[in-house]
Amino acid sequence: MILARIREGQQEAFERFVHETWDDLIDYLTWVLASRDAAEDVGQEAFTRIWEKRERWHEGSARALVFRIARNLAFDVKRRERIRQDWARQASSGPQRGAQPDELAESWEFEARFREALEALAPGRREAVEAVRLRGLSHQEAADALGISRQTVANRMTLALADLRVLLGDVLPPGRGGVAERERRAEVGSARHSAPDH
Repeated sequence: MILARIREGQQEAFERFVHETWDDLIDYLTWVLASRDAAEDVGQEAFTRIWEKRERWHEGSARALVFRIARNLAFDVKRRERIRQDWARQASSGPQRGAQPDELAESWEFEARFREALEALAPGRREAVEAVRLRGLSHQEAADALGISRQTVANRMTLALADLRVLLGDVLPPGRGGVAERERRAEVGSARHSAPDH
């Protein structure tokens, strides 16, 4: 198994894995980031993390692992770009219309909390949210990209958004969170491992 050989530090196995996976990964990242240069930067970082943290990878597919790491890195790039663009818009709108420091701090705090909540979701639900809400794909486009049915995407989105409302209940506007939801957060943490997504 290639991941086991990489974990053992077999550089030849790692280099072969990079060679066999690189083109497919970069094509995928180019689609996500709309830039081949950015895709290659992210791809390089993903493979670097595979090698540098190789002792952590104990089971599963090496290909699935590097795609998952690269996808998360790519979405981090997209979020940073959105923040940069928001800053640029705030600066160009002038001081009277710009966001106050406390407002910007709240925005950054929510961004961090949202990322934390997203990582807490079951993998299938997280992929659905990333595809539909972060990449702006339709349910059918997300289904095609993820290799699942449109109905499964819809089901996972429904479950994921319910989980996110619980996990982010204390930072959502009134009416979208609440004490009852906060009390159920522990339930989400345990149920996400066993609840069906189909």
